[in-house]
Amino acid sequence: MLQSTVLESVGCIWFNRSEGKDREIVARKLRDHVHGADNNPLLIFPEGTCVNNHYSVTFKKGAFELGCTVCPIAIKYNKIFVDAFWNSRKQSFTRHLLQLMTSWAVVCDVWYLEPENLKP
Repeated sequence: MLQSTVLESVGCIWFNRSEGKDREIVARKLRDHVHGADNNPLLIFPEGTCVNNHYSVTFKKGAFELGCTVCPIAIKYNKIFVDAFWNSRKQSFTRHLLQLMTSWAVVCDVWYLEPENLKP
């Protein structure tokens, strides 16, 4: 419940990949967002998940079907003060959030890659 409340408050869009209707609804919401002149940039995790910081997985194609430029950004967290990766099998979201918020710092390296456009 806390996770849903926090993420909805910042405008996250969730969907269930096994529901065909969800894919269409989310695609429409994302398209509307990226084409809205007054909207903030859209942040998508195109892997479809957050991974454990040791590797990346293949991007899902939906992020590249929006008809807009995609600016890939790579984030690698440093575990010096806290591990930013949330393993939902080992820890509740509330506990993880508390751990992040009470740590000295969350340290990461960020790489901004070249913008990409889908080629026909």
